Amino acid sequence: MGLHSFLKRARGRLLKERAAAWFATGGAVSAGTALAVEVAVRRWPADPLWPYLAGCLAAGLALATTGWLRSWPSPVEVALIADRRLAGKDRLLTALEFAADGGYLASRQRADAEAFAASADISVLAVPPWPLRTLAVAAGAGLLAAVLALAPNPALDQLRRERAAQTAQNSAAAEITAIAKAEQAKVAGSPDAAQRQALTQELQKAADAVRKAPDPASAVASLSKSQDSIRQLADPNLATRQEAASAAGQKLAQDPAAAQAGSQLAAGNNQGAAAELRKLGSSLSSLSPQQQASLANSLAQAAGAAPGDPTLSTALQKASDALKNGDVSQAQASLQQAADAAGQLASADTFAGDVNQAVNALQQAKQPLAQQAQQAQQAQGQGQGQGQGQGQGQGQGQGQGQGQGQGQGQGQGQGQDQGQGQGQGQGQGQGQGQGQGQGQGQGQGANGSGGGSGGGQKPTNGTEKVYVPSQAQSTGQGTPQGTGQGTDTQLVPYQDVLADYKSAALNQVDRQVIPDADRALVAAYFTELGK
Repeated sequence: MGLHSFLKRARGRLLKERAAAWFATGGAVSAGTALAVEVAVRRWPADPLWPYLAGCLAAGLALATTGWLRSWPSPVEVALIADRRLAGKDRLLTALEFAADGGYLASRQRADAEAFAASADISVLAVPPWPLRTLAVAAGAGLLAAVLALAPNPALDQLRRERAAQTAQNSAAAEITAIAKAEQAKVAGSPDAAQRQALTQELQKAADAVRKAPDPASAVASLSKSQDSIRQLADPNLATRQEAASAAGQKLAQDPAAAQAGSQLAAGNNQGAAAELRKLGSSLSSLSPQQQASLANSLAQAAGAAPGDPTLSTALQKASDALKNGDVSQAQASLQQAADAAGQLASADTFAGDVNQAVNALQQAKQPLAQQAQQAQQAQGQGQGQGQGQGQGQGQGQGQGQGQGQGQGQGQGQGQDQGQGQGQGQGQGQGQGQGQGQGQGQGQGANGSGGGSGGGQKPTNGTEKVYVPSQAQSTGQGTPQGTGQGTDTQLVPYQDVLADYKSAALNQVDRQVIPDADRALVAAYFTELGK
């Protein structure tokens, strides 16, 4: 083996030895810094932690690579180390120094060095093969870091809870802001623009309060206050006014000339009633004196039946007095005022529905915040119990559920193969529970039936289709009613109209302030019907 070939192989072994040493050092540095990070995050939590651990690994790798590259030995250093480890008595180093010299002595020295290199055991250069102490330090530090990583970290858990709570607050605030924007779009051109603007402002305040709340519990409290403020925007006398309008409509419906307007009022369709009252006013001049006298009496009775709505009652009474005095123009103006009162009542009803919808939206936004608040309380309770030999806990939960259902059905049939039927069903239920609970529910309903000479509807079994009236309209209260002559050609399978009924019912539920359990009950009811 030549001298240069020997030194080349010796240099390769030295590079491997130094690579093992430097990369073991880098591993120790990575493990040590990772251990320091795990200790530090228990005082200053950070999430996610993997970028810091990746930085520790990168630091150790960079140190190992840099150190190894800078430690590459020169040929002279290789020769010196080989002479020292192989007891070469500087043969290799001297041969390198005299490599360019001529003469007998230099030649003899190089020949002696080559002979030594040919007989030397190059494997001795690899001692020691591994830096065991450095590797032990790296393994110990890495093991401690892994133990700390798997151990509970209260500070990190608290940070994650705070971030989850802030995320929930931001999400709830975004939902409320979207509702506020939708309400703001309804302000322009609305007859109750001031009230809708106030509703928009309350929703915006609620969104800001949730976003800036220090914790979910405070956000829930602020939403509860906003719900109270929003409820106060609705007309507190709306129910009384609606009852008064319905009572007035029942009186007007008894007069042929005002039957359409009375029917609309009685059914609660105040917007339609306003249009019919305007039509009635425009048709006064075409009525005979007897019809005007009869209408005047009906208007007076309607005014007396609607003391709960002074505006509507006064307008109806003025129209009655004007007709009795033969002043048709004044009666028309008074009926116009009555129509305006009905229109205002319709607007108030619509606004009340929007108020209820906003309150329900805030209630839904409170649910994830309440869950976050509950988790925070549980975590706080667990934190207080740490460090004790034994822990005790008590919990109590009660739940109650109630359900009620009512159904009414009526049917009449006349003539051969003809029938007329009408059916309605309503169901309500309430449920609330936490911990352990019990629930009970009852529901009853009756289907409309029709009878008459020659047939009507036959009882159905499980394989037959159930038919319902093919026409449906909304009464203004969100309950669809079917009307028609009841002939076979006007009846359709109930699956064909189930989607319309479901949409109307769920829309009405959304516009009423009812518990969430009742919402789920209504949705489940229609889901079962669709199976």
